[in-house]
Amino acid sequence: MGRCHSPAAVTRPPSGPGRKLGRDAARSARRASAVKRVLIVALQQEVSSFNPVPSTRADFAFHRGEAMRAAFDGTNTYAGGALEVLDAAPEVAPVPVYSALACSAGTLAAADWQAIRAELLDAVRAAAADGVDGVLFLLHGAMSAEGETDPEGDVLEAVRRIVGDGPAFAMSMDLHGILTARMLAACPAMAALRTYPHVDFADAGARAARLLLAQLEGRLRPVAARLRVPMLVRGDQCITETGIYGRFIARADAAAGADGIVSAQVMIGNPFTDVPELCSQVVAVANGDTDAAERAVRRIAEGFFDQRAAMQADLASLDDAVIHARNGRLPLILKDAADAPSSGGSGDSVEVLRTLLAAGIEATILAPVVDAPAVRAAGAAGVGATARFSLGGTCDPRFAALRIEARVAMLSDGRYRMETWGVPEDAGPCAKMRAGNVTIIATSKPVQLFDRSLFLAHGEHPQAHDINIVKSPHCQPRFYDDWARTVVSVDAKGATSARVETLGHTVCQRPLYPLDDIATFAPVVEIYR
Repeated sequence: MGRCHSPAAVTRPPSGPGRKLGRDAARSARRASAVKRVLIVALQQEVSSFNPVPSTRADFAFHRGEAMRAAFDGTNTYAGGALEVLDAAPEVAPVPVYSALACSAGTLAAADWQAIRAELLDAVRAAAADGVDGVLFLLHGAMSAEGETDPEGDVLEAVRRIVGDGPAFAMSMDLHGILTARMLAACPAMAALRTYPHVDFADAGARAARLLLAQLEGRLRPVAARLRVPMLVRGDQCITETGIYGRFIARADAAAGADGIVSAQVMIGNPFTDVPELCSQVVAVANGDTDAAERAVRRIAEGFFDQRAAMQADLASLDDAVIHARNGRLPLILKDAADAPSSGGSGDSVEVLRTLLAAGIEATILAPVVDAPAVRAAGAAGVGATARFSLGGTCDPRFAALRIEARVAMLSDGRYRMETWGVPEDAGPCAKMRAGNVTIIATSKPVQLFDRSLFLAHGEHPQAHDINIVKSPHCQPRFYDDWARTVVSVDAKGATSARVETLGHTVCQRPLYPLDDIATFAPVVEIYR
């Protein structure tokens, strides 16, 4: 979930005064002894191949060298967790090199991908000139660019060519990442997120860093086993705390640390990233023991394919949404996951709002929309002015605009802090508009919408409205579910629709459920070392 599906930069609670003293002591020890240099590289973006708006270099936030440490040290991010582990190891000198993090969006434009790739590799070359013993990669895993369906695999291979065969590699990934053969061939030591909604970014970064340290100390010779499961999943059964998916994550957790297994994960990929190796998969990393790794993935994956139908989203029709609203089942949360910017949607659909208005719903409604032209028009009209606006349908041609007369209630620069993570968010210029029982927050750019931050930043508390349209596949309970009477996932159109079989995949390998009706598959375990 995540407009920026990259992990959050929110300060982590301190573990006590000894934590800083220990890290300072480790750094002092480095000055008095030979150390091993570990380069840290972050590259994170998740895309929807069905969003017609390409992402560009301008969508990324970049940090280089020590600016990367300043941005992420002590935060609940992959980098924050990795730095804590590496800083505490006296024999290691962590060298932050390059970080490029972007919000979920459409496929990255070719020229922009080539520019980012060149910058990253140039930064690695410069850092490696002083010697390199290991490279830690902090990835999402669901990138895709025009002309390159596996940017992460390409970067791993290119960095290996730069530094040679000697240095150790390890990587962290999102559980929605699409792990590829190229990635594993270059880097079999890997750790992935275990939670959805994601709360364990720092933990995943720390686990990946420990895998790297174990290699540097000669304690680990990583061998990875991968079992690909031809299924895509979506919906509440993917919530690890309460859903079916959590049972298999628990199996992976139990496997790690037993029978020579040092890391195990169940990855469900991002159904909207249409790339060749899109699927769910189980991966186990063992210490040199191929048989142990294979046994582990087979145990973890057993029965997972059988849950394929149960792990699809439970969606309500737009007509059902109207029935809920008309029957007074309020407060009502209507989740429009099909146009969720946190999953790569463009955010400019007004389909749910249009349906409610056409049905004559009189309950108060709070709704977001991405519409830069409407924001500009509101700015030209000025606060307090009433005018006719065209809302929505400015990015994705499958969406039609809504013509509405509204009063401009507020204009802003769109800069605020996310309630969930405390990180800065930038929605570009924004306008709050009121039209009868409807309040609309129009942004110039897509932003995260699974919490209340955008609404609160514009003086609107969701609980003050009868109906909230939330563009997210999941809302953390404290933001919506705990106080709403009814929470419904709406079956609407969009680039991130949970009805993935309707999106038009053309690149991923087939057969793949639910794109294809398959009853069985023959498990094959691949080995990488």
